[in-house]
Amino acid sequence: MADNVMESKVDVFGEIFSRLPLNCVVQCKLLNQNFKSMISNSEFAQLLLQRHKNTSTQLIYTEYDGGARRRFEKISLNPITQSESSIPDYMDILASCNGLILIDFEQVSRYCVFNPVTGEHQLIPYPMRYPNGIGKIGLAVDYPNPDQYKLVTVSSFFENSNRLYKFHLLSSEQPGLWREIQLRTNNVRSLAYGSRAVYWRGSLYFLRTDGSVLAFDTNKEEAILIDRPEFLDNFDHTYGKILIGPSIWLGKAQGLLTLVCAYRMHIVIATYGSTKRRWTVSHKFANFILGPRVFIHGFPLWIENKHVSFLVQRPLTLNYDLYEHNTNINGYEHATVLHGVNSLMYYFHPTLASAHHTPSDNIDADDQELIDANLDDIRRFIIEDIPFQEESSSESSSSSSSEGEQEEEAAAGEGGEEEIV
Repeated sequence: MADNVMESKVDVFGEIFSRLPLNCVVQCKLLNQNFKSMISNSEFAQLLLQRHKNTSTQLIYTEYDGGARRRFEKISLNPITQSESSIPDYMDILASCNGLILIDFEQVSRYCVFNPVTGEHQLIPYPMRYPNGIGKIGLAVDYPNPDQYKLVTVSSFFENSNRLYKFHLLSSEQPGLWREIQLRTNNVRSLAYGSRAVYWRGSLYFLRTDGSVLAFDTNKEEAILIDRPEFLDNFDHTYGKILIGPSIWLGKAQGLLTLVCAYRMHIVIATYGSTKRRWTVSHKFANFILGPRVFIHGFPLWIENKHVSFLVQRPLTLNYDLYEHNTNINGYEHATVLHGVNSLMYYFHPTLASAHHTPSDNIDADDQELIDANLDDIRRFIIEDIPFQEESSSESSSSSSSEGEQEEEAAAGEGGEEEIV
């Protein structure tokens, strides 16, 4: 009887906790051991995931602001709002998956896996001394079950008229150990420039320039090449090739691995079947992202639980029109206007996924303090919508200003009165 009463109390508290903001749920873990165990349970984690996935989703990205600093930007989707803040130029977002963000801290040659809800982070040395040879990087997070992540980098080389792919894999279970896996193929096409890795059903997918896809299974730790879809060649003749700018994009929409292909006359959307291992065309409609001189003026916007959306740049501006799919008319409608967006946006929804923190070797105390401050800025901006603090930069500028004033006063004192020209 006592056990039943305890279970009912846990069910009641679980229902209450699941409706709280995730940062409050983290604090509830500190109340007592029973609450901590309940919140850490995989079933409760799944409930949290479903409750918060649609209401707290954001698109996040970084890009240069035209000066020496980057902008950290986010687009909240419920409702659609846009925010930005400046960050140091040694930071860059590389990936996002199931509540964890992958950040590159170039200053200390470290990747950082970070959960802005819990504040946990793990610093990871580059697989090579410098990341210049790394073509792409992907983050695979299997939250809530199991609660772990894997990091995969891929670089490609020519070898005896073949293309050799070198994958470096790191698991959160062994955060200091990179393992190398290789794949050799006689198809010499390279990875598509400006595309990002897509995590879907246990594998990371990397688009290549001809529309074929490189797939890396993070559980089996092996890679395969998915051939160029047959429909691409058929539509090339029917709808005409795009001669300038990118015309093929890979992403995830409505839970499916999705390929978007733009032709002169039409846009074609295809999805990949994991069972039959082939692409199937799902939608086809008139091309509305094509500008003058056959140049693409837009790109797909990947929101995992929705149909593919598109952003189309307005002529001679940095403004983009957002078009969302309307199932009632089976077409696209204008939703809103966004400013200064980037094609490499990352879908983020908060979770309690663990970053499995362990100390990082060879990091100076000053560097670690700076990283902690930067991560706290990111956390406050994403979770609380508080812009980054620039106290340190303003302090240094005010310090240099006062130093300059002192030097001028000293110079004036030494030189006496001078004629002003």
